[in-house]
Amino acid sequence: MTDAEEIAKAIQESARLGEKGLDIADKAASFFAQVLKDPINEISGMITDKLRFVRWKRMVQMAEEVNKILREKKITDTRAVPPKIALPIFEEASLEDDPNLQNLWNHLLANAMNPNFNDELRYGFIEMIKGITGIEAKLLHEFYQILSREGKLRPITDVYQYSLKKEQIIQALGISADVYAISVNNLMRMQLVSPAILKNIGVRMGHEPLTIYKGIDAVTLTPLGIKFVEACIK
Repeated sequence: MTDAEEIAKAIQESARLGEKGLDIADKAASFFAQVLKDPINEISGMITDKLRFVRWKRMVQMAEEVNKILREKKITDTRAVPPKIALPIFEEASLEDDPNLQNLWNHLLANAMNPNFNDELRYGFIEMIKGITGIEAKLLHEFYQILSREGKLRPITDVYQYSLKKEQIIQALGISADVYAISVNNLMRMQLVSPAILKNIGVRMGHEPLTIYKGIDAVTLTPLGIKFVEACIK
């Protein structure tokens, strides 16, 4: 669809919705102002450039979810989010229809607004969310939950010692071996998971035990994967 066609469609949608449409636009604009800590009239140009009216309803839903997350954390005074982070989140989240991935955008923005969230919010997390599927998000979350229950998340540099087998993940997520293979390879590409390297204590080469490279048969969560989950999923 060309820009002209999209604008025409937006105008038709606006006319059809009438006052309801204006209410949606007002709510979306108010949310942008809350995130960026700028008056609505100063960011209206950016909104026009980045988002079309047809996506604003989804942004209102995002506003409700983000504010719910902040209320649950008892955050009433939020911090300003740099446009470099906020605008790409607005744009990508307004296009997302997978609830698992929308949840990632919501949590990333909520943490960016949370003055008590002290971990680094990497710009690369935005590209990572864009590059994964809902199944892959669930895989990361499940892996993190297992390590959390077993107290194996810290120190973060030791996370490579703990792996999950292919069969464990397939059963936990209810996916096929093919979906598993594609998903794990994609997460490896982004360095969120890595192949497990197991030590065979009984066999040595010199003073070092023989190591076994497991490929995708067993994988570990990486330190980057842990930080990604804590910023975007947890």
